[in-house]
Amino acid sequence: MLEARETAIALGTGVAFGAILQRAGLGDSRVIRGQLNGTDYTVVLVMFGAICTAMLGVLWADALGWMSWRTLAMPPTDLVAQALGAIVFGGGFGIAALCPGTACVAAASGRRDGLSAVAGVFVGTIATPLVWPAFAGAILPAPDEGRRLTADLGLPAWGVATIIVALATVGAMLARRASGSRDGGAWWQPRRLEIAGLTLAMALAVAGAGPRGGTSSLTGLAAAIEREEDHVEPIALARWIHDGKQGLRIIDLRDGLDDSTYIIPGASPHSLQELTKLEFSPDELVVLYSDGGAHAAQGWVLLQMRGVTNARVLHDGMAGWEDEVLSPVAPPATDTAAAARFRPVRELSLWFGGRPLAAGIADAFRDPSEPRGRRRRRTC
Repeated sequence: MLEARETAIALGTGVAFGAILQRAGLGDSRVIRGQLNGTDYTVVLVMFGAICTAMLGVLWADALGWMSWRTLAMPPTDLVAQALGAIVFGGGFGIAALCPGTACVAAASGRRDGLSAVAGVFVGTIATPLVWPAFAGAILPAPDEGRRLTADLGLPAWGVATIIVALATVGAMLARRASGSRDGGAWWQPRRLEIAGLTLAMALAVAGAGPRGGTSSLTGLAAAIEREEDHVEPIALARWIHDGKQGLRIIDLRDGLDDSTYIIPGASPHSLQELTKLEFSPDELVVLYSDGGAHAAQGWVLLQMRGVTNARVLHDGMAGWEDEVLSPVAPPATDTAAAARFRPVRELSLWFGGRPLAAGIADAFRDPSEPRGRRRRRTC
């Protein structure tokens, strides 16, 4: 059912996209050729309009709490590969005066140049694996994958959005001037849609509604921390690992790890600095832990600032894991109800290579000054 729904959404989106391209005239190679030789700026106007509409829509949806723009999937940054792709793609674009999307639109409308371009796309797709070994060695990932303009410019998202909309408006006016547009208004006067875009962008700036930047967001984070919704208990994490929970990603934020240091099965060690650059998919559940919890709590806040909201901190960190998973203390045998509840905990502990302790043995090693009951360090 879910696959059918996703297929229907994808099909509907594709049909709508094609209809918009056709209606805008981008299915005609003459329009694109005019863009390339500087006589027709329809492509610039349509694409800038689409970029600004989508960008403002996403930012306002984030500001209203409907989604988080930071959780959107992003292609990795690979400068050499993308430069090579730009040369190949740009060459084909210049020859055919059609890109893959507009080629499909042209082909659907029965244009022979569109059919030829689509055929070229298929030939290129088949040829790529054959020539790939010749280029694979030169393609290396860039050191900062997933970089965004917000990080590169050091500006909030609404600031970047305002700049892009302003540049699009100026670009549209210059395009009208260069093409000698006669659509009923002076070329230097912004049109109604451009004014609306600038207004929406400026409204984001004035309201301070940049993603995760408003007071309501801070209040929500504080409430989540107060209710301990940012935590996961060690036994719950152990069950997730044991059951192979889909999308689970565990990150060890402890300092000074070496090959002899025990880490929770499935965890990967990272520093707080690395945490700011890691990529996370929207369907991942991230669990952070450290020695006492301070690093994990700081990491949780960093992820919230990046929009990774599906993150948890392991309660009591590694100490909690050792106490409750690797060395759980059995209740007295006389307490049959507690003993029954402890059985699955014991099995889970043994599965992880732990050594459950009987109550009497645990008491023999317990510090007399420590109060009886469950050991808690009251940390994150």
